[in-house]
Amino acid sequence: MRTKALLLAAAFAAAGVATSMAQVYSVNAVGYVNVTVDSGFNMVANPLTAADNTVGNLFKNIQGTIPGGLKVFIFDPTTSQFDTAQWDDLDNQFIPATAAAKVILPGNGVFVFNPGTTALTLTFVGEVPQGTLSNPLPKGFSIKASQVPQAGKPDALGLPGQGGDKVFRFNKTTKAYDTYTFDDLDNVWLPAGGLPSVPVGEAFFVFRAQSAGSWDRTFSVNNPT
Repeated sequence: MRTKALLLAAAFAAAGVATSMAQVYSVNAVGYVNVTVDSGFNMVANPLTAADNTVGNLFKNIQGTIPGGLKVFIFDPTTSQFDTAQWDDLDNQFIPATAAAKVILPGNGVFVFNPGTTALTLTFVGEVPQGTLSNPLPKGFSIKASQVPQAGKPDALGLPGQGGDKVFRFNKTTKAYDTYTFDDLDNVWLPAGGLPSVPVGEAFFVFRAQSAGSWDRTFSVNNPT
């Protein structure tokens, strides 16, 4: 499926791509984050460095029974295609193995489809990334998030912008994407008010219009600014 098609597809819009507020339970370098996965489609980010950052490991950490048919859609910005990992409730694993083996590092995200009618709690366990951090931003579309489990406006957390860059964040109330565009004349994100605050564990689309870049920052849990 092409990227533009995914962004605009009525199927995703109708289902309501929504990611809930996350809860962070640690002030240390190691902890866990709970993210609620609502019924239908969600955009979810990996907020911690786990021992195993593959899809097959990260997204099986759901409290209770994982519904058969739960899917994780992994976007490849080099091909503008998605790999799909589906939960096999008979063998209790994601299939196919090639998709389950895809690595989602902190600062990157995926679509998660919850086929059930009730919300699920997905738990991420791992280490908070610290030090000098760099999150690659390829030209074109990618699914991104803050590399550390910190809520806030992405630009306040270091997301750079070039003229024509866009951020697409799904609005679960309107079930449509809120679109923000970088104005390189005034060096601000439009419309007025700029980018919204994004909770921990939520991902969003970034479109780099001109060239690749990187989302860089220096972070310490002892000085989380």
